[in-house]
Amino acid sequence: MAPDVQESPFVKQLASSDRPTREKALESLRIYLSSNRQFTDLELLKLWKGLFFCLWHTPTPIPSQTLCTSLSALLLALPAALFAPFLRAFWTTIISNYTSIPSLRLDKYLLLMRHYVRASVQYLKSRKWDRGLMEGWRDVMEGESEGKEREGTERGEAGDGLGPLSPGNMKVPDGVRYHVLDVWVDELVGVVGEDDGVGNEIGGIFMEPVARLQREGKGKIVKQRAREVLEDERIEEWMVAGKDKGVESGSCEEEWTGFGD
Repeated sequence: MAPDVQESPFVKQLASSDRPTREKALESLRIYLSSNRQFTDLELLKLWKGLFFCLWHTPTPIPSQTLCTSLSALLLALPAALFAPFLRAFWTTIISNYTSIPSLRLDKYLLLMRHYVRASVQYLKSRKWDRGLMEGWRDVMEGESEGKEREGTERGEAGDGLGPLSPGNMKVPDGVRYHVLDVWVDELVGVVGEDDGVGNEIGGIFMEPVARLQREGKGKIVKQRAREVLEDERIEEWMVAGKDKGVESGSCEEEWTGFGD
């Protein structure tokens, strides 16, 4: 990928007010990302820098909403190996630039975050809740460093990366945490279906970032908001429904034993 990827034509064209131009640019970018080539973390961050400001310069509500939908759709076309790195680059970009977003532009970035929570669940569902993908997603959301366990560091220390629900990194704005918590249950249940559920094993992985934030978070308000999510009645119903219906859990084999204290 070229060093000035954020200046590439298809990134600029995504901000066009002309719908056919935007759709053509989106398809070009989707094909580019779904290729079998490898992308470095730096390349993905440069790409997301361009996409971030693409949304920034989209002036009116309807094109902005459409662009948010289009950008989240990129996630659904990714090969499995690119899912977590692309998602990590997205959240790193949002978190790093969040405090610089003026109030008049904030709503469209909040919408983009909601879309990415939803698209992540849609992707995992389309991959039949593959455990490796789910654990990679969980680590991104918690701000765990990639490959931490492989290097021998015990998991369970406060996540120090730029994950939206990182309990330990004070560089993550609480505004990001609050918004993700606000949409968490709606998007999980919305994708899976309130009457379908996923069962304890998969549900436990989905809810662990929130549970960990409640246990290890640095602020009282954040911890309280996380607890409110965990106590949402829909979560228990959703997980029990999955168990009753025998939802396929992919390669998940361990029984979930709860969220802890």
